[in-house]
Amino acid sequence: MSYKDETRFNMTTVKSFKELQDSNVISLDRDFDLLKSAAIFGSNASGKSNLARAFTFITNIIFNSYRVSLSNKKFGANKNIRFKLSDKSDSEPSLFEVTFIHDNIIYRYGFEIDNDKICKEWLYYKVERETPLFVRENQKFTINEESFPEGSEFKTLVNDNVLFLSFLGQHNQPYSSKLLEWFSNINAISGIDESHYGGYTLHLLQENSSFKKWASYALQYLEISNIQAVADNDQIFTYHNKYNENNILVDTVPFEPSIQSDGTRKLISLLGPIYNTLKYGRILIIDEFDSKLHPNLSKKLLEFFHKYNLNGAQIIITCQDSSLLDKNLLRRDQIWFVQKNQFGASELYSMSEFDSTTVRNTSAYDKKYLNNMFGGAGTIKDMENLSNLLYNG
Repeated sequence: MSYKDETRFNMTTVKSFKELQDSNVISLDRDFDLLKSAAIFGSNASGKSNLARAFTFITNIIFNSYRVSLSNKKFGANKNIRFKLSDKSDSEPSLFEVTFIHDNIIYRYGFEIDNDKICKEWLYYKVERETPLFVRENQKFTINEESFPEGSEFKTLVNDNVLFLSFLGQHNQPYSSKLLEWFSNINAISGIDESHYGGYTLHLLQENSSFKKWASYALQYLEISNIQAVADNDQIFTYHNKYNENNILVDTVPFEPSIQSDGTRKLISLLGPIYNTLKYGRILIIDEFDSKLHPNLSKKLLEFFHKYNLNGAQIIITCQDSSLLDKNLLRRDQIWFVQKNQFGASELYSMSEFDSTTVRNTSAYDKKYLNNMFGGAGTIKDMENLSNLLYNG
């Protein structure tokens, strides 16, 4: 889409950074550690949402390519994922790759796709050194017979519009099914429209007593102690305290969703995905995380995720709220920026790439961002000409 060149995003720590080590870092028995969260900042139309969409696209292809091929349908959206502002890239396949840890082993899996054709696909694993499990180029397969025997049995049966990993998983092959478990733990949601995940939170409120208690505590942590969320008639009601003229609590009043604020509805809807992510150590991606939320509430949600994260869960957010650029909330290696270059292509980079003459762990990140020292802040240029065109044109 808006990414023309290879773009890398990672959630490993920079070893020399020592800030927020206890709260924001997942310690591993390796030569690297992982980050609990990452925040991606950028102006409107910079490419933040496209990065979030990439995760959705990967999981969608992995879990649905086999089913779609059986129905003789095509992934119609595939032709729209290319970067269209370059003659070269508009005719090239798109590449996706993920490196992850599962069952204490590092895997690297990726593929290249051209419309509905899988041009390349590969899977490597690493214990001491990286070793290929399979490599696919068009329909030619190289299989590691010793470590990945399930690949040999099925390599002649997979069509060129189906991912090999997806095909093997659908045929209940043990190694591939195990890896698909990791991809099933990725959830990407929109912070603008909570209707898609609000139903999940509603279900938890109706069926899960542990979640109801947790949600009540979470709201108190977020300093909303006078609201209780309750599921009733397939809607989430909030109950608010009612006081008499002497400020004595006398009752609670139910608010149906139509009279709740947008921020309240979004906050409560988010509690279900956050609970699921923390409890089961999953990965949650929230596009436009700060939309509809007060800056203090956005901060509190991230603090909550850091503080009560015991199972190695990770959250990736896209946002525009500069108040989240707080050295007491995020490390430099957790902060990323996206901006468009002069050719309309998105470029992604981390604050950790700037040297100490530009930013230190004691710097006011938000002020430097708004002064455009990192780029990606977005400004309206040539204000005088804009005014002249408005009033004198």
